[in-house]
Amino acid sequence: MSASERDAAGAGTPTGGSLEAKIAAAHLGAELGRIQDGTAYWRIAPERVAQAVAFLKQSGCERFLDLTVVDDPTRQDRFELNYLLYSMRDQRWFRLKASTAAEAPSIVSIFLGAAFYEREVYDLFGVRFLGHPDLKRILLPDDWQGHPLRRDHPLGGEPVDFTVTREVYGT
Repeated sequence: MSASERDAAGAGTPTGGSLEAKIAAAHLGAELGRIQDGTAYWRIAPERVAQAVAFLKQSGCERFLDLTVVDDPTRQDRFELNYLLYSMRDQRWFRLKASTAAEAPSIVSIFLGAAFYEREVYDLFGVRFLGHPDLKRILLPDDWQGHPLRRDHPLGGEPVDFTVTREVYGT
């Protein structure tokens, strides 16, 4: 059975039952679904992120791959955190989503490699990760004002040197 057939059948964990069924049985406040590419996701309250990540790791998603953010300033909880995990045993992707206005618990104690991802999200979006061992800027200078990937951050005014703009800017 291929990984996609296993996912479609819901037999994502070797210990019996699908990962989604285990999540539902854990009573952690789950909204389960699938995104357009078929990857399963679990939407959770931000204060339960660390608990949910630990649960997913214990359930077979032993590889943390990415942490990204979707910023929608029109929502009260404007930042949607997207954690991408992978089960090597089941050859299966899993995404954990949590929306927050400003902060979430750190998962560094569960996945040490998440430290740099959390620092990047803090630096570029301003989301604070509670319990992070060294939450400081990672890409921008320490004296930088603001968080440049926020949708309401003003765009820079530095011209880009393209052949067609050389006449305009005189370079």
